[in-house]
Amino acid sequence: MHVAVLGAGLAGLANAYELAKAGHRVTVLEREPYAGGIATSWKVDDYWLDHGPHRFHSRDEELIRHIYEVLDNEVVTRERLSRIYMQGKFFNYPLKLTNVLKSLPPMVMFRAMRDYAWIRFVQLFKKIPDDHFENWVLKRFGRTLYEMFFGTYTSKAWKRPCTEISADWASQRISQANLWDTIIKTINPPKEGEVRSLVSEFWYPAREGIGLIGRKYAEKLVAMGVELKLGCPATRLDLEDDTIQKVWYRTEDGTEESLDCEHVVNTMPLPRVLECYHPKISDEVTQAIDNLEYIGIVFVYLEVDQPTVSPDHWVYLPEKNLTIHRISEFKNFSDDCAPGDKTVVCCEITCRWDDEHWKMTLEEGARIAEQDLVTVGLLEPGKCRGIDLQKVRYAYPVYDLTYKANLNCLKREAKRVKNLHTTGRQGLFRYNNMDHSIAMGRAVARTLIRGQDAKAEEIASGEEYFG
Repeated sequence: MHVAVLGAGLAGLANAYELAKAGHRVTVLEREPYAGGIATSWKVDDYWLDHGPHRFHSRDEELIRHIYEVLDNEVVTRERLSRIYMQGKFFNYPLKLTNVLKSLPPMVMFRAMRDYAWIRFVQLFKKIPDDHFENWVLKRFGRTLYEMFFGTYTSKAWKRPCTEISADWASQRISQANLWDTIIKTINPPKEGEVRSLVSEFWYPAREGIGLIGRKYAEKLVAMGVELKLGCPATRLDLEDDTIQKVWYRTEDGTEESLDCEHVVNTMPLPRVLECYHPKISDEVTQAIDNLEYIGIVFVYLEVDQPTVSPDHWVYLPEKNLTIHRISEFKNFSDDCAPGDKTVVCCEITCRWDDEHWKMTLEEGARIAEQDLVTVGLLEPGKCRGIDLQKVRYAYPVYDLTYKANLNCLKREAKRVKNLHTTGRQGLFRYNNMDHSIAMGRAVARTLIRGQDAKAEEIASGEEYFG
């Protein structure tokens, strides 16, 4: 069996790895000149940089063993430390009772409890529907906490009002069921393994950033005889009788070549693979593609002239007066990422593809990032310099109020093609974690190898917290 894998992100690499181990012929086509997708790393001066805070965590022991196998046991473990900057102070996330009592003004705590009690009382007489993100949060946490963090951060990150964001996003990104649940879990933290608890421990490559996973996969694939074609994007899928007959791709020198295969596994953005169909897709599907949106991210990297900025792996910055919405410090993931007496802070700005932030230069981004870090008290003026700026266009799929209908239209079109299997974060338009993407790719491989559905699409589709 010959399988063409479109995209060398983690889902595509994991899929190719399992297929090759089972003795099948595999060709991987990747647009970028490197493997790993958004989970890649690169070196600038003495620093290894990632696209924001990546980490591998899972409760699946077999999947953990798989990562150790891929990384040749070059793994470090870390206890997650992340905080939220609110009201001029830093709060541990997940919440810790002593930290909350010490840092949150008593009047704010009173308002939060009052609002929560009131919204619960109101719901005795009038049920609030989960028809968008704002209502989902208001009915579970009250207006004070909604306005302090949930609503402010979400509208800032997604560049739209929370009334235009699906409640699906809330159910996957908020770990506690409601304010009372938050209080109970703060007093009595949940045991590891409970459905919506946060995984405190995570794994990370011991060297060369998160991108070592992709590079190790690539090395092993080539050693197993897989054709790994980097810098070679898929351009056309020739269809006949609802079956892909040929896969066309552009080579590094710009020429067009094709390959024949029995199956195609897609992990590139779902809209983009459907646009490769020949004959072309219907007007209905084209309209659904136009209606689906993505948010891009600009990553600004600051070299800071001090050993560390904070002990956190990442910090959320929901305040409206700050442009940056999240920062991360790679030295806290692995000492190898930033050796010596200096460090690097990655500052994220979500944006639309044509706005002022998407178009900004490194100098402009570094100025904004420095100003924000000085404002929150993590940096002194003049202690940093911008060393890199990266832009990721398909960073987050947007869960707006119509995304499900549009996505279902695209998924029906993909399933119409008998030998096309679309999976992974991009292939399913799903904002899942990296462990999910690897598990999806491997599950699709098992489906092809065994001829039985391994339920890849059910991974990361339930009421599971993805934080």
